[in-house]
Amino acid sequence: MGSKIKESELTERTLMCKDCGAKFVWTTGEQKFFLDKGLQNIPKRCKTCTVAYKAKLNSKQPRTWIKCAGCGKKAEVTFEPKNEDILCEKCFTEAIEARDKAIEAMGEKVPE
Repeated sequence: MGSKIKESELTERTLMCKDCGAKFVWTTGEQKFFLDKGLQNIPKRCKTCTVAYKAKLNSKQPRTWIKCAGCGKKAEVTFEPKNEDILCEKCFTEAIEARDKAIEAMGEKVPE
């Protein structure tokens, strides 16, 4: 999906789950959420299979508690940090958004 799509141009889409083969509807509200978050990949799984897939992934990933270098709050990450300068998900997202705005302000294209 291109970043220039207007909310009024969104329409519900019927997709097929890659895990169970069931058809599911990707609503205009969900599409707007994807646009707002900058997500570009169309969902591949229905909600039931997405929950099951994430649970399977989360059960296999190591968990490490860190102190966020941005806000100082305690946060859980799913990798083994190599240094102390680790950001929580919120601060990481804010840092990426700030970086993208700075790139756009310079007239450059934001990397995908």
